[in-house]
Amino acid sequence: MLWRMQPLHRLWISLTCLAALGGLASVAAAGAAPVELAGMDPPSWVHGADKASGRGCRAVRARRPAELPAPWRGLVRTITMQCTPMAGVDKEPDASTESVATLRPGAATLRGIPVLALRLSESWAHGDTQYVLDAPHAEVAALLGAYIKARCLSRAGTTVVVEGLCEPMADEGNGGTYTRTSELGGAWLHPDPDDPRRTILADAWSE
Repeated sequence: MLWRMQPLHRLWISLTCLAALGGLASVAAAGAAPVELAGMDPPSWVHGADKASGRGCRAVRARRPAELPAPWRGLVRTITMQCTPMAGVDKEPDASTESVATLRPGAATLRGIPVLALRLSESWAHGDTQYVLDAPHAEVAALLGAYIKARCLSRAGTTVVVEGLCEPMADEGNGGTYTRTSELGGAWLHPDPDDPRRTILADAWSE
């Protein structure tokens, strides 16, 4: 009887060891250094956006975190999406989407500031990427303002501000600043209207 139970005993020990290893892996993952998002462009949170022309909202859905490229699939916890029908270039059915990727706690930072979520608004006529940062605007405005200007100058290929390009201006409506970064768009930095303990950094363009 004892001999017949030994394989089960060994199996129990093996499962216990695997569980322990799994726990250690989870602890290691939880303690991993956050991914710095500066210099990284997020992927679309929407599947089928390239097929929306002619089909509209029927063509799109929120992507699953497992469908995202690395390292995003390990950073994103959930993705939600809302779709609004709109007319395309030739008045055909098209779609405008607003999607939110909620990140895993402590998984990512932007210039060292924890990122809670990324909101993307997309269509053929516009794009808007918002970083929801876990810090009050007053505490991070100087750091992020310098980051926005340096990034703008780098993309423009110059160290001299030309015709207001890359120069921050007061944004009275949102209580922050606006920086024109191209002919079609710019960057906004302001307190989160839904939670003053948080900050929004938004990059947007429109036709």
